[in-house]
Amino acid sequence: MTGAGGTASADPACRWPACRRAPGIFPRRRIAGAVKTGYSVGMARFLDSVLSRLPTGSGRGLPAVEPLAHLDYAAELAVKNAALREFWEREGLPLTPGEVAAAPRPRHYRTTTRRHVVVSRGRMQLLADPGGDRPGRPGGLAASALEPAEHAALYDAIAERLLEPHFRPLREALHFVILRGSLTERCLILNVSHLDGAVVRKLRILAEGLPEGDRGLVSAFIFHDPTRSPYYLDTGAVPGSLKVKKLFGPEILMVSFNGRRYSYAPTGFTQVNEAMVPELLATARRLLAPGGDGERLLDLYCGYGLFAHDLAADYAAVLGLDAAPEGIESARRNGHFLGTEGRASFRVCRIEGADVTRSLPKPDGRREVILADPPRQGIPPAALAALAERAPARVVQACCGTDEMPAQIRAWQQHGYRLQAVCPLDMFPGTAHLETFLRLEPAG
Repeated sequence: MTGAGGTASADPACRWPACRRAPGIFPRRRIAGAVKTGYSVGMARFLDSVLSRLPTGSGRGLPAVEPLAHLDYAAELAVKNAALREFWEREGLPLTPGEVAAAPRPRHYRTTTRRHVVVSRGRMQLLADPGGDRPGRPGGLAASALEPAEHAALYDAIAERLLEPHFRPLREALHFVILRGSLTERCLILNVSHLDGAVVRKLRILAEGLPEGDRGLVSAFIFHDPTRSPYYLDTGAVPGSLKVKKLFGPEILMVSFNGRRYSYAPTGFTQVNEAMVPELLATARRLLAPGGDGERLLDLYCGYGLFAHDLAADYAAVLGLDAAPEGIESARRNGHFLGTEGRASFRVCRIEGADVTRSLPKPDGRREVILADPPRQGIPPAALAALAERAPARVVQACCGTDEMPAQIRAWQQHGYRLQAVCPLDMFPGTAHLETFLRLEPAG
């Protein structure tokens, strides 16, 4: 997902339900369970029918969170293209989806990964699947075909240190170990349930003892969540309490796309597939087709301003809205350094009900276009209705939840819009998720 209200906890490729493995190809009920937060049950069954034709045992031992990671990438794309078209036909949706845009880096691409820390009967495990049943090596971690080798090596080193007896207070407080950033620079975030003198001391000792050879590790942070939320960076768990404390390094993270360098908060949303972002930006630009004199772009769920700043030169004005204050703060800071302050402005706004219009400019006759990148559930009905009332000339909406696309398309149709283009992108290779852009225009 590309704009989840600014929080990493909404990362779609990190929220697969855990399910037990069976030898050989995944049984249908387990595939359906694993992808119920992504594709519909119908699509899950279709994917299962494709996987069941593979040689017996070719999927043995693979985690359900990565059901396609064992395939040759060309075969994976064929599975996704066929499955998406079958889903589209079953739902009776207009048009036909285009070919899924391939990822330039289909494996070892994830720039956000995490391990769930489990301590039971004095034994510690770092699990790649929160709540899953893949213990990996004792005191170690489960392998993933989607995370970079540098991440796995660092998790190994951290697990080895945590097994030392004097780290017991920290082992009992740790909930998640998280790595975020880019393919070249990353930060470590240690999610703890409580902070006292002993835990803080052990956190500092652990941070100071991290491998010096890992030059890509530039910073480390403490994330305090006394609720032990199942989401690894749940910024809404305890409003107003201490959330993030720096251990070392810069206080912000950095990424670069299309020659622009963006900063964002350690808890802010960013894409997990960095290599695919240029295609994401190019697709948004192509579907928006900027060029109208005096047009205003409304960038909804804008995060740190990735789309807004990339498109600012093509519009008379850009307004970005996001519910996360840290995302808006980053977007404004990026505008200052990128020189887009004169065209792009940003406001904190929960895009939930009809009151979203309070944060938007009053209609003044200027043509508006909308770029929306909502969480998996899509734009809430009341907010969608309020946006349609403004009669935007074009709407481009990114959907990371395939299940929810039919309802979103039909909602726009009910408000006088028709689907003009469907462009799927393989933002999450190895999984059964897609990022799909929809372009809609007034039916008249």
